[in-house]
Amino acid sequence: MRYTKCWIVPILFSICIATQSGCITLGALLGQTESPTLDTRLLEAQGYSIPPGGMPAPVAPDPNGAPRVILEVREDGTHVESIPLAMDRSVFIEDIVQQARLHDRFGQLNVSIMRPTEAGGPPLRLDTRIDDSGKATNIGQNYALLPGDHIIVASDNRSSLERFIDKQFRK
Repeated sequence: MRYTKCWIVPILFSICIATQSGCITLGALLGQTESPTLDTRLLEAQGYSIPPGGMPAPVAPDPNGAPRVILEVREDGTHVESIPLAMDRSVFIEDIVQQARLHDRFGQLNVSIMRPTEAGGPPLRLDTRIDDSGKATNIGQNYALLPGDHIIVASDNRSSLERFIDKQFRK
């Protein structure tokens, strides 16, 4: 009896670990079913836009082939549009926010720029915060936009205390 108890705990522990670790065979034997959808919460938290079905809504390219960026506003649903870039000067993230008056509509903003890489790998992510006057809270994060950038704008949902502390460290 003494030896039987010694083996029961490790066996039960192994079964629990195997069923929770993604072991398909043992999970299927115990009646666990696979989820038909992918868990995209981590990607969405990092700023990637993963709509239902996995494919973003297509945005019509400029018929003339002019350089453009994609602006995605994630408030009151998701609004996606293609915005032309000026050919004669650089366009910065503050310019887009102020032209679209996003700071007037939503107040302080979190902005992520998803910049495609040449190697075809995952996009480079550039983050910035915009205050309610439409200016980047860190001047070094007022990024110049490049053709093909995907700009994701969401309301800054930090508490007043978090914003106050952030302002104190910027001084």
